[in-house]
Amino acid sequence: MGSCGTLGWGLLLLGAVCGAAGEPRSLRYFETAMTDPGSGLPWFVSVGYVDGEIFVHYDSTARRYVPCTEWMKAPGAVDPEYWERSTRIAQSNERVYRVDLGTLQERFNQSGGSHTVQRKIGCDILEDGTIRGYHQVAYDGRDFIAFDKDTKTFTATVPEAVLTK
Repeated sequence: MGSCGTLGWGLLLLGAVCGAAGEPRSLRYFETAMTDPGSGLPWFVSVGYVDGEIFVHYDSTARRYVPCTEWMKAPGAVDPEYWERSTRIAQSNERVYRVDLGTLQERFNQSGGSHTVQRKIGCDILEDGTIRGYHQVAYDGRDFIAFDKDTKTFTATVPEAVLTK
């Protein structure tokens, strides 16, 4: 359900902004895709957070990742290729979510209505240097599938998710 490439680059970004050793840090991306978002609203949105602060935003209307903090907007702060690469990943995810929404409606035997896929992917660097990562997907507000980093497998939380594993 979407590319994991953004997480890899995000880890590099997180390492670059970490500052003092021993401080806990977090990087999170939240993605939402909707079948019926409402008039004038984008059907797909991706937002990245570092330590709880929004630093990037993408939506299906603008179709580009844009910086949301002064430190990301500063000249030379980020390699321009970062924006191109992140935008390509988000555009790819957008295409995947379009298919995923249809697939999930079929699996749940739904012919219409408003439906939502949400994904949370990210990592935390704890005070002791331990890295904790996660990748969770929800459908219509309910857990659907999650990655278990210990077993390196996806765990289906509902029967309809078994095929996704």
